[in-house]
Amino acid sequence: MTQLTALERDLLACVERLVTASEAYGKDLTALEARSTGRIETELAGLKDCVTLLIRSQAASMKALSGLLKDEASYKTLDENLQQSLTLAKAAAERLRDR
Repeated sequence: MTQLTALERDLLACVERLVTASEAYGKDLTALEARSTGRIETELAGLKDCVTLLIRSQAASMKALSGLLKDEASYKTLDENLQQSLTLAKAAAERLRDR
């Protein structure tokens, strides 16, 4: 086996540093991707919860309005449905504020 020249040794050392830096960079990117993906999944789950609450709030409002229009609901029933709607909407707003 022949001896390496000084220039070849320097070049080999540069290549080794480049490989080491590339491996470290790859690990850093993988960790960043995992953190970002986790955070995005958490945010999406929170938004899903908020949307679900808002849909339930809207359904309670529609139920109250339907009962009012059909003269089928008592004041108590209307009030309960509207209070439920308000409670759900406030819960959604609170979750959004906490994010």
